[in-house]
Amino acid sequence: MRITRILPVLLVFAGVARAADGPLDGKWEVVSITKNGKADDTWVGAVREHAGDKYTMAKAGGKSVSGMMTVTAAHKTIDMMPNEGQYKGKTLAGVYELTGDTLKIAFAEPGKERPTKVADGEGVTVAVYKKK
Repeated sequence: MRITRILPVLLVFAGVARAADGPLDGKWEVVSITKNGKADDTWVGAVREHAGDKYTMAKAGGKSVSGMMTVTAAHKTIDMMPNEGQYKGKTLAGVYELTGDTLKIAFAEPGKERPTKVADGEGVTVAVYKKK
């Protein structure tokens, strides 16, 4: 009799745990980055890890960054708030495309409008990742 009372509670908690996993969670390797339509190899080869509302990105040799993010899967939007660097304390509004093991994120410079699609442009950075 007790198991019939506990089972629904366990199923609810299991559902909440699964709901916390986002579509972008996991490790992603940077394949390419363009900024204002020009290639930027600074982070190529780095590994970006998404876990819930946090992200880190680290490159061999010690360079790393971290921050918070908000992903809205229904609208394919992502807002990133870096913890350090030139964008510390600012929100980078972006959009993303996820196709198989390829993730593409386009985000605007702080103060600019969110891109409407993943494409190069003035004030836009596009990063392409492969799932690790």
